[in-house]
Amino acid sequence: MSIYKEILAENLDKLLNLYDLDPSSPTLGYGDRLYWGWKVSDFPNATMQGGVHSLAAAVKLGLADNDPFYLKVIDNVIRALPVIQDGKGALQEAYPNEHSFCVSALVAFDVLSSIKYLDEKISVDAKRDYLEIVRPLINFITNNDEVHAIISNHLATGVAAITLWNRLTGESNQRYQELLNVIYEHQSDEGWYKEYESADPGYQTLCLYYLSSAYDDLQDEKLRESIRKSEAFLEYFIHPDGTIGGLYGSRNTEVYYPGGIVYFSKDSSTAALIAEEMKQGVDKGEHILPQHIDTGNYVPCLNSYAYAAMNESEMPNELQAKHRGIFEKDFDDAGIYIKSTDAYYCIVNYKKGGTLKVFDKSTGKIDLVDGGIFGKTKSGLSYSTQQHDSNLSFNDQEIQPSFYLIDQTAFTPTRMILLRILSATMFKSTRLGNAFKKLVVKKLMTGKNKIAGNANRKFEFLETKIVITEKIETPRNTVQIGHIGKFKAIHMASSGYYHHQDVDQPSTSKIVEFQEA
Repeated sequence: MSIYKEILAENLDKLLNLYDLDPSSPTLGYGDRLYWGWKVSDFPNATMQGGVHSLAAAVKLGLADNDPFYLKVIDNVIRALPVIQDGKGALQEAYPNEHSFCVSALVAFDVLSSIKYLDEKISVDAKRDYLEIVRPLINFITNNDEVHAIISNHLATGVAAITLWNRLTGESNQRYQELLNVIYEHQSDEGWYKEYESADPGYQTLCLYYLSSAYDDLQDEKLRESIRKSEAFLEYFIHPDGTIGGLYGSRNTEVYYPGGIVYFSKDSSTAALIAEEMKQGVDKGEHILPQHIDTGNYVPCLNSYAYAAMNESEMPNELQAKHRGIFEKDFDDAGIYIKSTDAYYCIVNYKKGGTLKVFDKSTGKIDLVDGGIFGKTKSGLSYSTQQHDSNLSFNDQEIQPSFYLIDQTAFTPTRMILLRILSATMFKSTRLGNAFKKLVVKKLMTGKNKIAGNANRKFEFLETKIVITEKIETPRNTVQIGHIGKFKAIHMASSGYYHHQDVDQPSTSKIVEFQEA
């Protein structure tokens, strides 16, 4: 059995345990246990309804131990959707009346995928019912935009949902082309898809998962060329230990979604190389796997593994991984510089203040993860150089990043009450709800709260060592400043997972040396 099928099979019990299986329950088929089981949430997060994708794939692949039982669970989960939907036909993830474009598109795509997989196992009446249940979701993502940021993987989810809808219904909803055009418009010439402010290789694999499904429906050469550029970019971010991503990405993610890469590996040598290198990381247990992840990201991650299991094929890898070569590469639009010698593989994001990830080639393991310069003031405020600054360049391999306060806001009972009041009133308006999301994104992610002080950081890349010489103008009232390793300076729920690299990293770097100017 392939590794992707093994991971899907290992997760089926956990996936089934998300759902209310009690036939007497008014929440039959709901997937959010915090809502229907623990009863500590006042609304159901609809993301988990998308688990029907993996359940259907398990049936299709012969991994389900009782097909009628699985089909009944799938039926209950899909038929719960009309109750979970809001009055606009949308679904919620974070709070009531959120009208989430992303989750509406995600669940629509996953239900449609389950219909595709089970076409011969479900009745004509059931298929008709399921399509009518999905229709309000398709209508919502057709008539509404996600306006708080450019998040390419969300847009790609909408594309995948609508192209699969057209394929299954015979309709010709052209909304997918509008969404694709936004993705194309914001795709860098370097190949990366925009995630908030820049490139994020981890989430780019998720974006490719959804785009691969759209390509399967469309067979469109413009889309395929866009994906080829994406593959060529991602190739540089496959680490020697078979992992991907980190603080050098715009969203700090380190989760691999294999579906799209595996799909394209049948006709792309670059995708085949990435798939093989990443599969080795999965085999060795280096990855954050679905069973390791929290509920919020569990279903999309597992579905990508299920999709990989459905689409894997044998293609010999004829290329050499970039990390095995000797070179330097500057992606100046993303602000990412890569140096590969016989001794190390180093990735620096100089537009994020010089975040650093270095691998020791003699061991194939991580040597150092560094988030830049971190400090604290007497009043307890935290600040760092780790903020995206599009104006920074790497001329002479030197940067002058500023310091920015880190917003570490957490929910309090008062804030929760206020959010619920807004949810019950203003957020019934999609326009006002979108305005709120923009404010939240600016506060927790893209806003720049610059403070006095700065740093000059000079990078010297030798054959066996990296020397970073720093001159720091310390902000006033600072009580702590220096390097604390792996930390993140923005809110991002999809990052910050425990990773094997956390224990593999030596207490003292063998390769990187920090010096004061």
